Amino acid sequence: MPFVIQSRAVDELAWTHEVWRRNRFHAYLTAKAKAQLTGRVYRLLDEDGIELERVHHQGSPEGSSSR
Repeated sequence: MPFVIQSRAVDELAWTHEVWRRNRFHAYLTAKAKAQLTGRVYRLLDEDGIELERVHHQGSPEGSSSR
């Protein structure tokens, strides 16, 4: 099952498609690394487009992740 990774800046409303990964673990690790490098917010979507998780930069006021 593919997991889609999307991102947006904190002040943006629209999500941008980034990449996809074959499993949730690899998708989460990719999103976490990208969040730390870019400061953007990332989310993981399943193949039906349902949001599974959001990943934030460690310094984000919203925390590092929410499920």
